[in-house]
Amino acid sequence: MSTFNGLSTALTALYAQRRALDVTGNNIANANTDGYSRERADLRPIESPRVPAFYATGDPGAAGVTVASVTRLHDEFLDSRSRSEHALDTYLNGQVDTFAGVEQVIGEPSDTGLQNQLAEFWGAWHDVANNPGDESTRTQVMSRASTIASTLRTTNDAMAGLWGSTRERLDTEVSDVNQTSGAIAELNQKVVLANQAGLPANELADQRDQLVLHLSELTGATSTPRLDGGVNVQIAGSMLVTGGDARQLEVVGATAMTGQAAAPPLVRWADNHISVGISSGQLASTLESLNTTIPGAAQGLDGVAANLITAVNAQHALGFDLTGTQGGAFFSGSSASDIGVALTSPDQVAASGDVTKKLDNANATALADMGKDPSGVEAGYRNYVAGIGVAAQTVQRRAAAQGGITTDVDQAQQSTSGVNLDEEMTNMLQFQRAYEAAAKVVSTVDETIGTLINMKR
Repeated sequence: MSTFNGLSTALTALYAQRRALDVTGNNIANANTDGYSRERADLRPIESPRVPAFYATGDPGAAGVTVASVTRLHDEFLDSRSRSEHALDTYLNGQVDTFAGVEQVIGEPSDTGLQNQLAEFWGAWHDVANNPGDESTRTQVMSRASTIASTLRTTNDAMAGLWGSTRERLDTEVSDVNQTSGAIAELNQKVVLANQAGLPANELADQRDQLVLHLSELTGATSTPRLDGGVNVQIAGSMLVTGGDARQLEVVGATAMTGQAAAPPLVRWADNHISVGISSGQLASTLESLNTTIPGAAQGLDGVAANLITAVNAQHALGFDLTGTQGGAFFSGSSASDIGVALTSPDQVAASGDVTKKLDNANATALADMGKDPSGVEAGYRNYVAGIGVAAQTVQRRAAAQGGITTDVDQAQQSTSGVNLDEEMTNMLQFQRAYEAAAKVVSTVDETIGTLINMKR
């Protein structure tokens, strides 16, 4: 090998080690960049271009080293696992937020909640039973009933408001999905073009993976790599993004809770109007909140109101008021949305159990004792509140457990694709030493050439 070949070999080493130092520096610079996947310079030896003849081998020619590629370090399996765990984590946290909203609307336990108001209502009937001829006690029982009716209506309206805000959020989330899928398709095109031109595309791939993760958190979407460097994204087996093309989603269904039963909100494909089978992610949580969680809580509240109306009206109808008239309906309406007090005068309170005794307290006592019924209105309300509390606690526990799993998967993913500064410092010293050694080779070869030239003088 000639001296010039040695100079050429050392020069390739200088170029390669400098490129490796550049890659290491880029890793260090992005150590705290969210979504960045560390890179590695893959060094490969330069093979001699000469091919030996049958009887002669010839000069092997120059050799050296080159950076064959800059590899983006990531694990496709861990990426896929991370997306699925993030989707479930987002779904459960969405349900936690919904139950928190429902519990806030119900407002139990509280000194001013419906539970306490029911107790005061039964107590007011005790006061009527103790003094059936006192108009103020009769007025008080009507006032307590009016408070209960107002609370039930207000709670129902708040539940409808919670449903309405959730419905608006569904529109926002679907718009986010459409924008994100379009951005992924655009990045797919850029990555493919960069690969075809031999340009680096690792940063573009990182951006795309971040968007795919966000899409997974929204819809539980999965992705598969393409041979050209792009990715396909699917939701429940149906393609959302195919290379550079992205489909759109749309929301249909009721925009108010009163119409939910007849036209439940759903997300469907904009091109063929087929429902999208979303089973995980924020969208799945929002749809469940709109079609199950919040309507279920509202129906339970309606059940409490209907039970109260039916039970009190039935007992009140067995008594007689101050005019000797048999008691009519005490409450009006049939649910939490329209409950009210049907009586217009304290004299209409049917406290008597005997038509011949206007100041008898038998019926008022029976109404007061309804609060003690282990299967009555108050017990039914307690069961309703307890049921929501148990469901909320169950979701909270699942979310806490899933949060731990998601953190573990993220840590495993970070150990593969994240930047380790200690490792990068070691690599930097290694490449620096190699660069210095290559420079020393160049210097030595230069001195050798100088010596050879000086020998001819």
